[in-house]
Amino acid sequence: MIEWIIKLHPDFLRDLDKLDKKHIEIFYKKKEKIKQNPLRLKHLSGGENCYREEITRSIRLVYYVESNTIWLLTIGPHDKAYKEYLKRLHNLRQKLK
Repeated sequence: MIEWIIKLHPDFLRDLDKLDKKHIEIFYKKKEKIKQNPLRLKHLSGGENCYREEITRSIRLVYYVESNTIWLLTIGPHDKAYKEYLKRLHNLRQKLK
């Protein structure tokens, strides 16, 4: 079984600060589920190895899987999260090269 490591995009904590307490509590529960099996969810188009987790009907968590590392890219309102994740994914890939 793979031992998954979770890392945060540098801007991820700013996104988390914008959420209310209820959403943050849900996020931490979902984060544990993701760590157990990050590949169980819907793959996003436009970003290879990118997935989304529904926090609520309007809040999404988007993450990227590389090797045994799960990179949490963005969390926030549905439209904003999907728009922002491509920028952050590109930025992250540039830093990892």
